[in-house]
Amino acid sequence: MKNQKNAFTAAIVVLAIALIGSLIWGSSTSTKVDQLQVEKMAVNASLEEMLAFRDELAAEVDSLVLAYDALAADNSSLQGQMAQSLEELERAKSALSQAKRSAAGEMKDLRAQIAELQTIKQNLQLNMDMMLAQNDSLRQVVGELEGNLALTNEENTLLNQDNEQKGQAIQTLTYETFKATSFQISPEVKRGEATSKSGRVRRITASFDLDHVPADYQGTRPIYLVITDEAGTPIPHTDYISTTVQPLNGTAQDIMAIEVREEKLADSQRLTFTHELENKLDAGNYTLSAYTDVGLLGSSTFRLR
Repeated sequence: MKNQKNAFTAAIVVLAIALIGSLIWGSSTSTKVDQLQVEKMAVNASLEEMLAFRDELAAEVDSLVLAYDALAADNSSLQGQMAQSLEELERAKSALSQAKRSAAGEMKDLRAQIAELQTIKQNLQLNMDMMLAQNDSLRQVVGELEGNLALTNEENTLLNQDNEQKGQAIQTLTYETFKATSFQISPEVKRGEATSKSGRVRRITASFDLDHVPADYQGTRPIYLVITDEAGTPIPHTDYISTTVQPLNGTAQDIMAIEVREEKLADSQRLTFTHELENKLDAGNYTLSAYTDVGLLGSSTFRLR
């Protein structure tokens, strides 16, 4: 009995201890639950803040994406403009370099031109000085020429009168419808320049017109050139062309020509002869005559001083 009582007592003690332990565990568990509830509420509050912060960041990122896209487009445009600007800059540099080279070349040309102009100026000054001296001499010569002019005019008058007299004689000797007119006689030096100085004359150039040639006399005919002095003597020549011409209505005439040329005559033409002189001619009056096989065509007088 006593043992049963002891066992019962022990059981009661164990239960009491278990109850106390349960109470202690329950109190501890309740405390932990409360703490967990507090922590849960704090976590929930923090989560809401993080969600709100996330949304703000997302909005900012969206704005940044839009801004980035705008910047990227602007950057692409600027890249193109920069490339174009670089090309224009290179062209500008090239043009500037070319301009500098051109300017250098122009400067060199200008220096050469200036040097040439200075040389020309010096030469002109020298020529002017020479011409001033020559002008003084020429004034003296002009005075002498003016003194000789009156004499020359008088000689020309005499020549014109002589030509008129010869013209009248020619009209009686030539075939009326077949004659030479418009004579031009030019005594010349060796280079072809005209001169009236007897000592310088090396050739005689003569031209004249043959107009209204009758059809019966057209075709190939000989044209003779005769030059005589005041006495009617032919000028010196090695091999004269001696022939006889027969006017249609006159007496046959012997001539000593210095030149003959076959010409194919038409209704009208101008003939030119250039005769190289074998010897110098003396000063005086000379007559140049043109003949054909049917007589005298015409003549003209010229003078050498």
